Amino acid sequence: MNHPAVEIYTDGSKDKNKVAAAAVINHDVFSVRLLNEATIFTAEAKAIQLAFEHIKIPKDSHFTLISDPLSVFITHTF
Repeated sequence: MNHPAVEIYTDGSKDKNKVAAAAVINHDVFSVRLLNEATIFTAEAKAIQLAFEHIKIPKDSHFTLISDPLSVFITHTF
């Protein structure tokens, strides 16, 4: 059986001194607060890491990662 693609959304955020990362998979939200000194790049990378840590899809299915930090994808190999 071919399952529809699972959509995964990620985002990192920095507001003044607060930094966090989150991933949403099938309406489940996974988030983490980072050190205040963390960069937005670190937050975006952590959000993608969260997604990969929590993804559980059937073997014959695939996923779509919806994220905005092009710099993370350019500098990291997954």
